[in-house]
Amino acid sequence: MDATSRRHFRAALKQAEADLAAHERNGEALRNTVSALQQLLGAGAPAPKPKPRRKKAKPRKRPGPKRSGAGHPDVPAHTYRGMGPSVAYRKFVADYGDGYTAPQIRDALVQGGVKSASESSLLTGIHAVRRRDLAKAKVAAKAAKKAAAN
Repeated sequence: MDATSRRHFRAALKQAEADLAAHERNGEALRNTVSALQQLLGAGAPAPKPKPRRKKAKPRKRPGPKRSGAGHPDVPAHTYRGMGPSVAYRKFVADYGDGYTAPQIRDALVQGGVKSASESSLLTGIHAVRRRDLAKAKVAAKAAKKAAAN
């Protein structure tokens, strides 16, 4: 252990000792307060029962990422290389149609070379593009219906 580490550990020890002393002082003051309140309320007052301790819950096993992307078309390796999620999604839909789930499309885009921070962020991007495209399609359908009525 070098001198710098030793100095840091000594400072940490000194701080821990000071914290312990302060904790003990606070504990003594709290005991005195409890005693005074008990005397004020009457010595015959029964002491409150301590609350039963709860057992610690066992940590739940979190399931791994769901892989429901099986069944996507076989996409050549560099088809979507250098494209963002929006452009790659729209090209995928133009090439293969929109009959695939978002996880299937995500897996196909990854296979085709789309880079993303994580697969979940790519999936989020795909959902966002789908939502925007659906909203645009609804507006276009309304406009076409209105134009046909005139």
